Amino acid sequence: MRQQFNTSTGTTFLITEFDQQNNWIYNDWQGLLTLESIQEGSGGILQLLQLTHCPYMLTDNRRLLGSWKHANDWLEQIWVPQALAAGMTYYAHVIAPGVFGQASVEDMHLRVGSHLHLQLFEHMEEAVAWLREMQTVERGA
Repeated sequence: MRQQFNTSTGTTFLITEFDQQNNWIYNDWQGLLTLESIQEGSGGILQLLQLTHCPYMLTDNRRLLGSWKHANDWLEQIWVPQALAAGMTYYAHVIAPGVFGQASVEDMHLRVGSHLHLQLFEHMEEAVAWLREMQTVERGA
């Protein structure tokens, strides 16, 4: 299950998919994001969550440019509650390489970090290792 979201000019801003082998939803955000593109892409992610009820999410922002802080109110108030209701529990977030992307995710972490297991990572390998550890903990519980 894979979805690709593009701007009106055809530039990809999100690829999201349910990775059955790893049992997580993988999101690859790219480029500069508008509130509208964040809402559209997040809606696609929510659809995957509602179909799979997968508790594990891996978001990759390494190819993201600039800030997306302008969407944090909407994400906090609208998207996160719906994602939690659909079963999201563990959220590994690989941060964007610039100060603006890092500030955006730090603001988001402060807003919703107490509602789910949200961890921020600088490297994909660390995020993958953490998600796998959480899956092992869940299976053992």
